[in-house]
Formats: sequence, C-alpha cells, structure tokens
Amino acid sequence: MASPSDLIPGLIEPVPLQNLVIQQGPLASIHLDVLRLDRVHPLVSGNKWYKLKYNLDECLKSEVKTVVSFGGAWSNHLHALAAACQVVGIESVGVIRGHKPDVLSPSLQDMQAMGMCLHFVTREAYRRRHDVEFHHELIDTLACDPTSTRMIPEGGSNALAMQGCVEILSLHGIQSEDYDLVATACGTGATLAGLILGAAGKGRFLGVPVLKGGDFLIQDIHQRLMDIKCDHQNWQLRTEFHCGGYARQTEELQQFVRRFFDETGVPLDRVYTGKLFFALEQLVEKGDVLPGCRVLAIHTGGLQGNRSLMES
Repeated sequence: MASPSDLIPGLIEPVPLQNLVIQQGPLASIHLDVLRLDRVHPLVSGNKWYKLKYNLDECLKSEVKTVVSFGGAWSNHLHALAAACQVVGIESVGVIRGHKPDVLSPSLQDMQAMGMCLHFVTREAYRRRHDVEFHHELIDTLACDPTSTRMIPEGGSNALAMQGCVEILSLHGIQSEDYDLVATACGTGATLAGLILGAAGKGRFLGVPVLKGGDFLIQDIHQRLMDIKCDHQNWQLRTEFHCGGYARQTEELQQFVRRFFDETGVPLDRVYTGKLFFALEQLVEKGDVLPGCRVLAIHTGGLQGNRSLMES
C-alpha cells in the first residue's frame, strides 16, 4: 500500500533552508537560517505534514475509513488534515470549538470544501476533547463505525506525530550541532520533543510557547521524551513571549511581523512564527543570544490562519 508521501502531490522534501541577511536591529548581529517548512505543500503545510504523515500511514494500513480530530475555527491542523484526507481517500470530521457561526470562517469553508464534516460543540463539551468517553459519544453522535474510526488529538500531537517530527532536520540534511541554537514555536510541544529526539543529544534547542502560562509544557515535553526513555536535557523554554496568550497579539508584535517581512520577504503568522522570531530578536537584544551565534529557526507554517486578521 502506498504511503501518504507517495499519494500527496506537490510535497517538497527537502524544503529550502534560507539564510536571512538582516541589515539592522538585533537580528543583524547573528547568523540566522530559517527552515521554510511553510513551503512543504500549499495545503498540508509546515510542521503539520510531519505530524500527520505517520498518523495517516497507520490509518491506511489499518483500513481506517474515518478520522476525527479537534480544533478551532482557524485551525491549521484541521485545515491540513482535511486536505490530506481528501487526497488519500479517508473521510474526515472536524470537531469545532464553539457554536456554529452564521458565516463560516474562510478556514472552515476550505475544510468543508475539501470534504471534512464539521461538527460544532460547545466550549464546555470541547474541554472534554481528551476524554475517551467523550470520543465514544462523538462516534455514536456521528454514526461512525467504531472499528474503522480513528481519533487524532488536537493539533495532531501524539506519539506518531512526534515520530514524524523526529525527521524534520534529518530529511533536510541538517545537523543540529552545526548551530548554537535551534528554535521553534510551541503549542503542544510535540514538534520540539521530536526535534530533540531526532538530534540524539546533539545541539541546543529553544522552544517559545505561544500560550499564556506555558510553563506546563516543560513537564509535558519531559514526559513525551521519558515515555520513549529519552532523557536529553539540551533544551529550554522561554515562556514570556506569548503576547497575551494563544492567538493574542500586541501592537509591538504586529509592528515586528510587518518589519520582518519588509526586511526579509519571509511571511510570518501571528499565532506561532511571529512570536518565535519576535522572541529571538528580544533574546539577542537582552544578550541571552550572543552576537555571532548560528541560529536555526523552524518556520512551522500556519500562514492560512493570517486570514483571521481581516476579522480582528
């Protein structure tokens, strides 16, 4: 049976590794490379492809007919999942946080057009998204066959997702020890955990949580690694760059994202990568990242969500 990589046209592996020549400001003092995962595929973009590839491969091998997952009205994960499932021939259901709006967001419209069934639940019900009993209730409500239905967590983050993220650097011929720092934004921590595992103790890794109170991710990432008997300590989180919380932003962040694009031509999203590069600039300015350092930043995609700016 073909793998998802064989079935999905337009995938680019390896994607460009781009050195940014920045003329002014703190980032001008470091050597900054960007792994442009946003260019992996026009729809199955960024780290989402790596988090989905082994999940979908397992679904195909197990003859799964329906995949159910969770997210919000602008979910990058659900958007990518809908596109990938459409191509590989698996039905998809998106459990959407909140009541159905009178007008669907462009992201939800895309998901629906790609064949995803949208199932809206209250925010109270959505808080049960990790509850197995809730999963059984959903399968009953959706009239899915439980023997051929697979649940994928919010954000696509599970052991199979981490397995895909392990390959992010190696697939592109990148050695983590060639850099003083490898940095990525963090939502669930699965991408960072995969990067750490794939590097086998080499290099130094930085995660920038995009949620307020992101310290809980320290334990989550540690547990993900310990579950596979990995005890690498070559990583840290900087939790102070959330800019007010998930999908929140400040005027300073907005100005930075605009300035960064004008200077480099690299588009950033406001939820993840904008905060990552903003954090890097601040860390250089504070002296926590020293001039001359070689830094690799992972561009994790998410650009389709920028359409939400029109509704802000």
